[in-house]
Amino acid sequence: MKRKGFLKNIIGALCVGVLMSMPVTVNAAEKEDVLGTWTGSSWAGVTFDEEGAQDKWNKKPYMMQSGTLTATNVNTGNPETIDYDFWRGYKINNVAEDEYADAVLYKIIEPGKTMMAWNVFKEKGMSEWQTYGSATITKVEKTDTGSDDSSDTDSISPSRGCDHLYEWSITTEPTETEDGESSYVCTFCGDIKAKQPVSADAAIRKMLLASIKNAEAGTTVTFDNKAWLCYPQGVLDALKEKGDVSLKTDFTYGGNNYSFTIPAGSDYTNLEQADFYGFMYLLGAFNGSIVE
Repeated sequence: MKRKGFLKNIIGALCVGVLMSMPVTVNAAEKEDVLGTWTGSSWAGVTFDEEGAQDKWNKKPYMMQSGTLTATNVNTGNPETIDYDFWRGYKINNVAEDEYADAVLYKIIEPGKTMMAWNVFKEKGMSEWQTYGSATITKVEKTDTGSDDSSDTDSISPSRGCDHLYEWSITTEPTETEDGESSYVCTFCGDIKAKQPVSADAAIRKMLLASIKNAEAGTTVTFDNKAWLCYPQGVLDALKEKGDVSLKTDFTYGGNNYSFTIPAGSDYTNLEQADFYGFMYLLGAFNGSIVE
């Protein structure tokens, strides 16, 4: 991988009166290092060409400019200093207080094969950047379309002459008991470049949230899926937003059966802030009991 010469200049970003220095490093990438299609986490899949970078939502420019950016990890609350080789988006420097901005930062791990990606964003009225963490993406190898070998029945060969546009989409919907599958598929010819599983938890969560949202006021939704021993924050958010529905949870832990109910209109301020809440923790918080 080619590297640019040593750069001494410092990029200063003044955000709400706070000077954040982002030094340009010597490891800025070249376009030849990144051109092509990269897959991995559903949000991080992207195709780089000479004009821009197309992900599943839109096409944005990318800048072959390296540096560092400090962002707060939304999940942990801890600051994270990200050392990147180039970035995608419209703006990461000199972002005003009343502006929203987002970008994706990339760090090349193995040239032409593996990169790390961080989606970072700055809300209006905030000075600091935030991130949900990183994802690993890998470059899709080109398929030899000149071969007549059709023995590989697990792959789909690209259609000759198609100007491929790939997007991630659910090709097999998950159920409450079985994982589904997501494919990186061409919207024109159906060529599939990569596949990844979609957890059955996604179907369980979707059905539970729908049950809460659609429940009549004053009723109780009962959840007794044996695969779960915790609730993501989104479930409590749905209950709080609904306001007039209770959630009863029956579960088994350590060979014992337990039950607790989160009443409608509960006060959640006494709960510890977390992304997931274990059922045993909620059992104590909402005066649950063992079931004989």
